[in-house]
Amino acid sequence: MIKNLFCIHTKKRGMWCPQVKKKTGMNSKAVLCILFSVAVAVICATVFVAQPVSSCYGPHVTANISATEINIYESVTVEGRVCLGLEDELNLTVRVTFVRPDYSWIDQPVEVDNETGDFSVTQELDMAGYWNVFPIYGHINDRLGVTVIDPSVDSSNPPPIVGSPFKPNMLVVTAAITTVSISAVVAVFGLRKKTRKISFLRLFIQVALVYLIFFGIFVDHEILPQPASKIPVHEFVVETEFFGVEMADGLPVPFFGCYYPCGRTVTCALWEIQTSIYPFWENTSGWGVTYNSPGYVRLAVIIGVVILLSVLLGKIFCGWVCPFGLYMDLLSYLRKAVKIPHRDFSESFNKKFHQFGYVILALLIVVSVIFASEAIVNAQLVPGTEDGGFVFQYFSAPFCQFCPMKPFCVLLESSVGLIRPEWISQVTTGDFYELGYYVTSLNLLVLGVVTVVSFFYRRAWCRICPLGALIALFNRFPPFKWVSVFRLDKVEEKCTKCGICKRVCPTQVTEVYDKKGGDVTTSNCIMCLRCVEMCPYEDALQLKAAGKTVLRSRNWLESS
Repeated sequence: MIKNLFCIHTKKRGMWCPQVKKKTGMNSKAVLCILFSVAVAVICATVFVAQPVSSCYGPHVTANISATEINIYESVTVEGRVCLGLEDELNLTVRVTFVRPDYSWIDQPVEVDNETGDFSVTQELDMAGYWNVFPIYGHINDRLGVTVIDPSVDSSNPPPIVGSPFKPNMLVVTAAITTVSISAVVAVFGLRKKTRKISFLRLFIQVALVYLIFFGIFVDHEILPQPASKIPVHEFVVETEFFGVEMADGLPVPFFGCYYPCGRTVTCALWEIQTSIYPFWENTSGWGVTYNSPGYVRLAVIIGVVILLSVLLGKIFCGWVCPFGLYMDLLSYLRKAVKIPHRDFSESFNKKFHQFGYVILALLIVVSVIFASEAIVNAQLVPGTEDGGFVFQYFSAPFCQFCPMKPFCVLLESSVGLIRPEWISQVTTGDFYELGYYVTSLNLLVLGVVTVVSFFYRRAWCRICPLGALIALFNRFPPFKWVSVFRLDKVEEKCTKCGICKRVCPTQVTEVYDKKGGDVTTSNCIMCLRCVEMCPYEDALQLKAAGKTVLRSRNWLESS
């Protein structure tokens, strides 16, 4: 009876009761914003009360060199320190390796002071050019460099660098020819299948781009016409320069062009963003490269390049370029081959799951800033972030210690002989092998979970990928959305709400189905164009580039 007190009886609608909105709490976005603001406020407040510290956190080795430029046959002195713990044995030895410009080297074993952990060594340098110097303690090392000049040689006309004869890895060449050929055959014969034309073409492009992204696997670094100072560790990067800022680590790209395996030509933007903040905020030298500008300047360039590429191509990087996206697509093909149906998340969970990528992106930036606090505000918030410290050695790029792409690439290249297995294991440590440079138990655990989940749930990682979130920020949100080149359009009059677009979407995007018409591209769409391929209504869905239609849906239900 109480419920009917405010009800009105009408002839047309019968008994009508006004809907009273229930009071609800703050939505999840508001709560997230508040928590994030509180976290930032706490961090900022801590900065003012934190005191700079200068302590030795182990295990690590750090060193300095007496000069960075000398004449030939002169000597340099390397002085450093090993952090000694209570469990360390006495009479430790550090190996200091001096690598010549022609990649031959001189090893100098040096005893460490049992009380202070200090060591020192002097070496005469007998070849003109750039020398890399590595103080090595166990599985970790520091990296220094010195340029040796020969006064008797005209510096304006240096002698050419002569490397050893190039011997290609035939296993890699064979694998490249085989995989590209198979994908090409699949793409050609797939044109006969109307509902797979775009998918098979996309597969061929993905496979071909993998070998372009990691083109350096075909090139021996010893035959490159550049000095050792310009060659990052085991890479063949395309160096770029923007407004006088040299990007020595390569062109930053918004997909997984992983830094760690051999042969990359471009570099994952997340790695460059993290390391530009920490540990290279002020440094002019990185891991095997020399910078001509500090980290905050490079960071501005990186963000500018990411914005430009995101506006130009957007999530096409995710659907057509990213090597890890190809890996998940291959898992889906494998699942179909063994006739196991895919699974879907609930719609409510999937929408929340997609937001997790922004959380990961925010966390990696905030953590990097905290680690760089000593360089930014002269207050060390976390112990071990100093040069050579524990955090410096193992968490310089925090997201990369959990990223599934790193172990996938490294293990794949190790399986074909591009990276020696002992290199991978030598720099892995910890009670559970959770610390290291190449592959750790944390990386392997994440890769294993992502692999299993992506086998059953299509493109599972793409839904929480921080790189995808980074692209979406500069492509699907104003003002970038207004100028983005590619977009997916829907013609309302030709859509019958059949729901095929929603069912075939690998990341379970529903906006293409839900929206009436116009621009239906969303931040969660990876632009794989599976919806355009499967839509059975002529011109109902269209991919547009700068307003011009590039691809459109076709009525594949009609007979040929």
